[in-house]
Amino acid sequence: MSNQIRDEVSITIERRVRDVFAYMDDVGREHEWQPHLIEADQTPPGPTRLGTRKRYVSQFLKKRLENTYEVVMIEPGERVVYQTTADSDLQAAVEITWEPAGKGTRVTMRIDGSIAGPLRMIPQKILERARQSELEASLGRLKQVLESEGDVVTDTGTAVEPPPGR
Repeated sequence: MSNQIRDEVSITIERRVRDVFAYMDDVGREHEWQPHLIEADQTPPGPTRLGTRKRYVSQFLKKRLENTYEVVMIEPGERVVYQTTADSDLQAAVEITWEPAGKGTRVTMRIDGSIAGPLRMIPQKILERARQSELEASLGRLKQVLESEGDVVTDTGTAVEPPPGR
């Protein structure tokens, strides 16, 4: 049984790149678009920078998972690369990119790594379908939240303006 994972999911959101990035960078709002997230925190607080660590506790396939991601590369508003720490249930590099797409933003999430911890005994096909489904659902929810009417304000006080034409 292979424990390797490789996923890539993209979505276009009708909001400016800086707004989508600011919202996704706010660890305090991640539960709004990641339905299986139980808790999330960040060290140090504030905008993400090189060395920032984000710890997540989530529920996936009825298993409690704990993963800590450290920022190993960042180009604010364009690209962030995270690497999980050794004590995480997933050993992976996660890359998120933001790029202009018409009047909106194309967000792409890539995950490349291997399963550890409580998921390592689940058959690969089941994991693949569940991961893909969860990524698509999370990005779909992100799109829904950001394209809804009204301003969204992040914990850092950054106002995310309504989508064009609203």
